[in-house]
Formats: sequence, structure tokens, C-alpha cells
Amino acid sequence: MSPAAGKDLVIYSDGGAIGNPGPGGFGVVVEADSRRLKLSRGYRRTTNNRMELMGAIAGLESTSEIGKGRRTEVVTDSRYVVDGMSKGWAKRWRANGWRRNKQGDKALNPDLWSRLLDAVEDRDVGFQWVRGHSGHHQNEMCDAMVGEASKLPDSEKLIDEVYERGGSAIKAQAAAFPTLVDEVGSPTNEGDGVEPNLTHIDSSGEARMVDVGGKEITDRVATAVCEALMSARTLSLIRSGGIGKGDVIATAKLAGVMGGKRTAELIPMCHNIPISQIEVDIEELDDGSGLRIEATARATWRTGVEMEAMTAASIAGLTVYDMCKSAERGIRLTDLKLVRKSGGKSGEYVAD
Repeated sequence: MSPAAGKDLVIYSDGGAIGNPGPGGFGVVVEADSRRLKLSRGYRRTTNNRMELMGAIAGLESTSEIGKGRRTEVVTDSRYVVDGMSKGWAKRWRANGWRRNKQGDKALNPDLWSRLLDAVEDRDVGFQWVRGHSGHHQNEMCDAMVGEASKLPDSEKLIDEVYERGGSAIKAQAAAFPTLVDEVGSPTNEGDGVEPNLTHIDSSGEARMVDVGGKEITDRVATAVCEALMSARTLSLIRSGGIGKGDVIATAKLAGVMGGKRTAELIPMCHNIPISQIEVDIEELDDGSGLRIEATARATWRTGVEMEAMTAASIAGLTVYDMCKSAERGIRLTDLKLVRKSGGKSGEYVAD
């Protein structure tokens, strides 16, 4: 389900423990109104199921404000969580004094089931299962956060009171989670786990091409650089025209321009942009260790030219290698990066 579809909000969660029981944690990715927010916590000693529950709880509690009056979907790879909520097991257990059946078998983790039931109260919440480790983008993000949180030093982890200390489900103090969003689309803290949504990935984790038809046409400029590192001997051959294939610099510049113009054919989700200009400059590095390649792309269009600039720089670098490989196989292309861009809604960017 896509968070961009009107009032929808999607919470992806995962949890786990190393050794089960053992050190553990959860990871949550919240997507709403074209924003993506992340939350994770580590615990000193806990279990897989408790962390799966805690992930869903954290996602719901942290979106308690914007979740009112809108559909929320919790996506997790835990059948334990999905079945417990979707099949009504947790509600039935609570109604029966946390007994699972007529024989009186106790339901496990009543403290967290109770907290999860409270979190969905007065909200339109659905639970969806996704297969773990299947390449689902957001689930893999959550799984990575679980791993990082589980390996934090004990001093940075929370204590799962009920599990580790055998505390009462009623008396144990539960960790509070921050409200990730104050109002629709507005993060509480720009520097705390907030990042723009990945526009080339839909809510199911599939790649897509972004529709830019509604964007404003503006002047776009982007500059990228990379370096071709080589021996002093090879650099001297380039300088003196001693490379058998011909003029390395002129050929690499031309190749960079040609490559930049064909970016949409090389990068699957790039748009075919009406390029107005691509410039490629190649100079020797000050320390004599090789060449610095700089490519600038310009267009007046609805989407940026960062990929065109980076493709131009990289193709120019590959051409340097191809021209010079007979002289030196160990030439290294390195530090390909965007150094500045302007135009469009996001405005100007200059690398540090």
C-alpha cells in the first residue's frame, strides 16, 4: 500500500535477538506523505518475538498523532505479530485473562500484546506479512537496523524489564518512543532518523520510474568529478603523446560527452532528458598521481542532470583506462561523486 495514496501511512518493522534469547533490537521505517522516518532501539537481553512485537509497537506509538483518521498498514515478516492481531488471538487472550485456551495455558508476552492492542485502539490499522530476506527493500532496511541495534554496547541499550528481570507486566516501566511526526509530513527533528523517501522504490519494494510530468521546467546544472590514479611514467606518456592508441585526453573528453548523452540508455530509471550541454575537463592532479576528470551537464527540463554528469565523468575515466591499459594495468578510477547541482525543487547542493 502506498503512503502517497491519500490518507495512508505504512509502518515497516522487524525485530530479533542474537541467540534467542540474547542481545536484540528492533528497526522501524515509517512512510507517510512522501517522507521516510526511521527508529531503532537495542535491548540488552530479549527474544525474537518480543522484539518483533516491540517494533510494531514503536511504529504505532511514534505515529499516534498522524495516525488518527487515516489508514495505517503495519508490514512485518513476523507471522507471530500478524496472526496475533489479524486473527484476533491477542484480543481473545486478553479477554480470557491472558489464557490461550480452556486448559489454562498462559499466553506469552502479555505485556507487549496489551501494549500493541492499546496502540491500535481508535485507529484503522491492518497487519500485512512479508517474507523476510526476500529482497523487500524496506524490510531489509529494518533488518539492517536490528543487526546494528543488537550489537550496540550494553551501556547504549535498553533493558527489557519483563523478560530480563522477570518484572510484572503491569508494574514494569515500558520504554517510551518519540513521536516521529508532529503533523502530517513534518518531522519533529530534522537530524534524527529522517530522510527523504526513495522515489524510485514503491511501497512494495519494487523499482519504478518516477512520473515527472507535473514538475516545473527549470534550468538544471550538475557537476561531477572522478580521478584516474596512475604511475608517474604513465602520466608522462599521456602528457607526451606516447600512448599508442592516440590522444588520451581528447578521446576521453569526447567519450564523456557521448556517454553523458546516453545516460537514459544505461541507467534503468533515468529519464531521457533534452541535454543542452555537456562539458568534460581533464587536468593533472597537483601531486602528480594521475588525472582529475570533471563533467558538467546542463538542461532546461523537469528533472535534474546529476546522473548525466556522473555518467560523463565515469565514462571519461573508463576511456582513460582503456587508452592506457597497455602501459599500466593498475590504473585506478576513484572518488566519483557529485560536487554541486542547481535547479529544481530541491535547489542548490554543494558537496562538503
